[in-house]
Amino acid sequence: MTEEHRIEKRDGSGDAVHQRLRKAIEKRERAYLWTPADAINFKPYLLPTIFGDGRALFTLATINQRPRYWVIRACSTWGSGFDRDEATGPDFAEMTDDILTELEESFGRGRCGYSGNSLFWPKYERVRNCKCEECTDRYATARWPTVDDYGGCSWSRTDWPEGFETVLNPLSGRGNLLAA
Repeated sequence: MTEEHRIEKRDGSGDAVHQRLRKAIEKRERAYLWTPADAINFKPYLLPTIFGDGRALFTLATINQRPRYWVIRACSTWGSGFDRDEATGPDFAEMTDDILTELEESFGRGRCGYSGNSLFWPKYERVRNCKCEECTDRYATARWPTVDDYGGCSWSRTDWPEGFETVLNPLSGRGNLLAA
């Protein structure tokens, strides 16, 4: 991230729009990655942090946790993929490290700090590679929405839920913006 793209961020816990958005998003759903037979039930989560003006929404899924995802309230100036050249802000890809750090601070890290073991694995698998306190704690098995970012992540723009006043996004045909 360059100095010219330094993005402000703030806690959304006191923001009425953010709380309304959280209630609209954090509902159980059923989704699959490859085939309907592999569908799972889960609840998407809204990152408590708001980036920039917070008018754009993106979904972010880690490779190991797809199809589960988080919703990120981001700046309307951010680009994404093909529209990045028209954007006045950074491309979403430039922000993923910062966003993943915010997700880990909000929901926990699903990797051992010593060995890199997945804390989603059962204890008997974790202790094969590491004997640290995190890996040997029988109650330390991570659960969604704890973040397992090993292997990277994917993202896309998404629309605001019904009930929010929106405008078309001038950068993209996908992912409307919260009206200013």
